[in-house]
Amino acid sequence: MNIIYTVCNRTNLAHALALADSVLQHQPDDVFYLGLVDSISINNLPEHVNLLPVAALAIPGWDTMVADYYDFELLPACRPWFALEILKKHTECRQLTFLAPTVQLKKTFNSLLDAGSEMFLTPNISVPLKKSPILDDKRILNAGMYHSGSWTLRPSEKTTPVLEWWAQRTIDRANFDLCNGMNTDQLWLNYVPVWVPATQTLHNPGWHYGLNAVLNKMLVAKNDGYEVDGQPLISLDFAGLGHFDPIWSDHAGLVAENKAFQTLFMEYQRIVVKKRYDLEVSGQPAFGKHADILPNRLMRKGIAAKLKELTRYIDQF
Repeated sequence: MNIIYTVCNRTNLAHALALADSVLQHQPDDVFYLGLVDSISINNLPEHVNLLPVAALAIPGWDTMVADYYDFELLPACRPWFALEILKKHTECRQLTFLAPTVQLKKTFNSLLDAGSEMFLTPNISVPLKKSPILDDKRILNAGMYHSGSWTLRPSEKTTPVLEWWAQRTIDRANFDLCNGMNTDQLWLNYVPVWVPATQTLHNPGWHYGLNAVLNKMLVAKNDGYEVDGQPLISLDFAGLGHFDPIWSDHAGLVAENKAFQTLFMEYQRIVVKKRYDLEVSGQPAFGKHADILPNRLMRKGIAAKLKELTRYIDQF
């Protein structure tokens, strides 16, 4: 059995259901789980979606996590815990893949996964970034070498302990706090190749195209589909576009760098809006602190940068 799962709350539930539809289309033999970090009741879920509420996980220190984390931090903090619960429920699982709710599959990815590897990671970049005022190599280093929106493992004596180690650290070390060495769940992925020598980094240009790839990879419409650097487009990640993402929303302006990506995002938005309308879900997520971050975020960051320039100038004298 192969399983694909995602983790969401009411904010990105519509995105998660759009992902589920793309999984059904391109990975129809895989079981799909939706991990829900919220208290809402969801009626009439599609038959191909298995719902797993966070209440079923019995995470140690859960009440403290809810009190300490913002809702956008709590979601990634729960990801390894959902993975452990899914593997506990399905001891017959041979391959477990996490995909962020903002991911869309465009083709099957089975051929990417080497038979001899136990874990598969998605790099944020594969070559040095082209010069841009929006995103640079240093920001990628702050975020982490691997994109936490996509990873796959095959349960083994090496990979299962990684999940357990990772999960324990997200209880109190999954804040979005780059200055103190934390970036939700993501920086822990840097250690995976140390834990699991049989780790494969997926460098296929058509895999996981998003804001991390716009500067270095050329996405183009080709016949009835899309290609990236001459290879078929396999998956997209719209993290940072449409709703707040702690890392990628700062770089949302990069979407204008590629017309094909803009077109695909507009198509995706129509799907998500329709899903959201059908769900009729409103309000704030039940778990985690709420922060109204998205409005005017980039303007505030621009003002802060100007003030820093001014203070640096004053310090010189």
